[in-house]
Amino acid sequence: MKTQSMKASMSGQDIPLFDRLRSSWNILRAYRSGVFGSVSPALAHHRQMLEVLRRHAGVEPKDATILDVGSGQMAQQTALFLAEGARVVGVDLEFPTYRMNPKVFLEVAKRNGVERAVKSAVRHVLFDRKYMAELSVQLVKPVPFDQVEVRAMEADALEFPDDHFDFVHSSWVFEHVENVRGAIREISRVLKPTGVAWIGTHLFPSLSGGHHLDWIRPGDKSDSPVSPWDHLLDNQFPVNTYLNRLRLDEYRAIFDDEVEVVEEVLTHEGEEFLTPELEAALKEKGYTRQDLTTRTHEIVCRRKSD
Repeated sequence: MKTQSMKASMSGQDIPLFDRLRSSWNILRAYRSGVFGSVSPALAHHRQMLEVLRRHAGVEPKDATILDVGSGQMAQQTALFLAEGARVVGVDLEFPTYRMNPKVFLEVAKRNGVERAVKSAVRHVLFDRKYMAELSVQLVKPVPFDQVEVRAMEADALEFPDDHFDFVHSSWVFEHVENVRGAIREISRVLKPTGVAWIGTHLFPSLSGGHHLDWIRPGDKSDSPVSPWDHLLDNQFPVNTYLNRLRLDEYRAIFDDEVEVVEEVLTHEGEEFLTPELEAALKEKGYTRQDLTTRTHEIVCRRKSD
């Protein structure tokens, strides 16, 4: 049996019913407040990716062949690349829900569980349709969700030929990938010699790296029972999401071995919450200050020269 390289959603932990309900309520609040489902950040990221494609691969979107690794249930970046005229395909273990009907609901339930199917249906009714319409309005061109292609595929077993893509995009997915080295090898294999990949990773040891919604925006934090870096300490509030727990230096070592990194960007958070007592306790667990305060790692990379 093949190992799942992108865990669909489950953490493998026994999450109590109350905590699952609390998580669902927090997700609903995050959508209502604009933390999730906001069009402007999606379009800003899309423009950034178009610039990466043009600057590093030397290809216009309309002439590009693109792979979106971990395209997500909404597959919005896949759809946005399509809107630019690119040939694009997404891959994910989540069943896409940019359409929602009884057949889709049953397929999500079969592949990702009834709980995920119910959440997806509620989100689609309350938020997704408005979000998809607003994307087209702000992009000032139709975003063709009806033409999106997403295939069920593992990141370390991509079913595409060698030298196939001008651009590979993976946004906040690699922290959920089990076999990171295998996935980056596959991305390198399917890239054209002139192609590039952009990989953005939300780092596990960071303040928000446990993916608890109470800490997704630390600067906006309100009173919460979840203490800072709970996921590295007692983990009293586990989330139902698989996380591989890799650190920045471990990602860097894998990427340096497998690809040529041409650009790296780090973002930081959490300095104001890292008391001397917390830092000392986490240092005993092997975490450095860099581990604890680096939120995201973004790279542009290409295949290594032969």
